[in-house]
Amino acid sequence: MTVPGSGSRAKVSDKDLVDSVLRDLSEAADKWEALITQAETVTYSADLGDIHAVVNSDGRLVKLQLHPDVMVGYNHVELANRLNLAITALREEAEAENQARYGGDLH
Repeated sequence: MTVPGSGSRAKVSDKDLVDSVLRDLSEAADKWEALITQAETVTYSADLGDIHAVVNSDGRLVKLQLHPDVMVGYNHVELANRLNLAITALREEAEAENQARYGGDLH
């Protein structure tokens, strides 16, 4: 087997070719692993004063902090509305970063 475009008739064994492909795949996997590790450290937060929420890049809630007055100051509908406001703020922050980083909308 010859290497196309090499300018010479260097012979490449099947083992060398397989090793080269495996090396390229390993390097690509290392790059993806680094990107995933970096993405796992990304968090988004919303602070409404009485509610503070933090999610990771997968959308998993990692922190929810409620001011003590929230539980006695709001009825269940008002509390649900405040929590939905926090979730909307988190979604908007994630969408803005995704747009800035990748130039596309989240789906």
